[in-house]
Amino acid sequence: MFEKMLVAFKLMWRHRRITVWFIGSGVARSALQIGYLWMVKTFLEDVMESLRTDSGANVTTMLWGAAGLIFACWIGRSIADYFSKVLQTELGRRIELHLRLKMVQHMLKLSLSYFDKNTQGDIIKATSGDVTSLRLLVDTTCSIVTSLLGAGGLLIAALRMDASLALWGLVALPLVIYPIMHIGTRLLEASRSARFHGVRIMDLLMQILSGIRVVKAFRGEEREAKACENSADELFKQIMKMVRTRSLSGVIFDSLAGFGVVFVIVFGGMKMIERAIEWPVLIAFILILNQLFQPMRTIMHAYTVIKTQTVNLDRVDEFLATEPEIKDAKDAVPLRTTPHEILFENVSYSYDTAAPVLKNVNLKIRAGETIGVVGGSGVGKTTLLNLAVRFYDAKEGRILFDKTDVKRIKLADLMDSIAIVTQEPFLFNVSVLDNIKYGKPDATDHEVHEAARAANIHDDIMSWPEKYETVIGAGGTGVSVGQKQRINIARAILKNAPILLLDEATSALDSVTEKQVQDALDKLMESRTTLVVAHRLSTLRKADKIAVLANGTIEAFAPHDELLRISQTYQDLWKAQQRPSGGTAAMRNTLSGQ
Repeated sequence: MFEKMLVAFKLMWRHRRITVWFIGSGVARSALQIGYLWMVKTFLEDVMESLRTDSGANVTTMLWGAAGLIFACWIGRSIADYFSKVLQTELGRRIELHLRLKMVQHMLKLSLSYFDKNTQGDIIKATSGDVTSLRLLVDTTCSIVTSLLGAGGLLIAALRMDASLALWGLVALPLVIYPIMHIGTRLLEASRSARFHGVRIMDLLMQILSGIRVVKAFRGEEREAKACENSADELFKQIMKMVRTRSLSGVIFDSLAGFGVVFVIVFGGMKMIERAIEWPVLIAFILILNQLFQPMRTIMHAYTVIKTQTVNLDRVDEFLATEPEIKDAKDAVPLRTTPHEILFENVSYSYDTAAPVLKNVNLKIRAGETIGVVGGSGVGKTTLLNLAVRFYDAKEGRILFDKTDVKRIKLADLMDSIAIVTQEPFLFNVSVLDNIKYGKPDATDHEVHEAARAANIHDDIMSWPEKYETVIGAGGTGVSVGQKQRINIARAILKNAPILLLDEATSALDSVTEKQVQDALDKLMESRTTLVVAHRLSTLRKADKIAVLANGTIEAFAPHDELLRISQTYQDLWKAQQRPSGGTAAMRNTLSGQ
């Protein structure tokens, strides 16, 4: 608990002005509360004394005077309480906003391997929901500070009034420590389970949204709803377990605090009988004791809140402590010119599985060349591209840009020199103009239009009602796959990077759309060093050379015609792709009666 509170204090101290004002308002509230209770006691004592001496002649005057002072303290305490709550909320929200932005900035720095190993639900929970736990920690810490100020002042007042009665009033409270500690352990276990099921529900929802067409096509609505229902039920059980456990802590505290009130009444009554104290002192003492229990109850409640949020807070710490695997080396150098040669030298790579995806890959790409990469599914074609752009680092071997290891090149320079068009085109939920400008934010509208023309998408855009201001839905909803891909190609053309990576950019398209996209790609590839992963071998016939991947290594590296002579794997791939078209032609002949 104290470790988490220390974290909160460090965060609060970054906003010193608000923190100082908050503590000041808490001190003022505590002082005014003590003043109010002390004046009640003093007033009752003065009234009794006045009744004894002058038969109540001055009681009315004293009554109005005391009431005015008590009212002033009451109002002052309310005003201080108002500022305390406002400042506490402002402090918590400022820290939450700051940390949320920090989490997003940190997330964007992490390597792709982190996103491969963690689910989207867990990442979103960490960067959004778990950050809220930090605000709750700050709020709870502020409540503890306010409660300690109030409890400290009231305890001093109680001890000064009657030390023995104060000790009898608090005698049972140490007994609350062990059960509350045990309750804290149970809360921690329940909160772990609740977080797990909360992340599970988020993962399920994101899975449904991503695969909604598959869900509907295979009539999986009831199955997905049942899976969500099961996780929701488990989450509900854990939440109710936490609610019951936290409520039990309140019962335990109030029960033991009740013993303190009983002791004060009994021993205070005995003191009155012995005339050691007057009844106004006993009444004021009971009022002070009752007020003292409230901040102590708040502190105990704060302990249970911190225990409940510990799992989320630890996840935030773990997230922020994660270092990106791919980052600039200490001796990183700029990439000053377009590389004349890219060399893969004995490159090997494996994911978390034991078997390597790539083994001892050697490949030389000269400036301006178009190099194809082909092979069966899962042989490492996309991995080869990911290593070239340094989304991942090779486990063994080196990738050299003009004899400089890619690990020693500044990441920003490397990314500036490369444009990528992937198999699944991605568009942001912004205008077409902003989507194309994403690779070059300072581009003029004229440059955007020229890039769109080169990508064969300008006429399509101009036919839309809002033209270049048309807002495309997340992922490109509202436009065809071919249009999405051509917008992505326009983005790459506008960036005008010297190195181009194409990852099966036409594999998901029909023949007509493929022709449109391929024409756009041909313009994009002009005068650029291009590395192309392609499923359709016919699109690579004009490539300078083609690397054939088999069993994790390069079986052959030559132009198309030569590969048909020397590479059995390439021959098999080529023959397999010729059969469907031949079969289709034969079928057309049969249907036409030929």
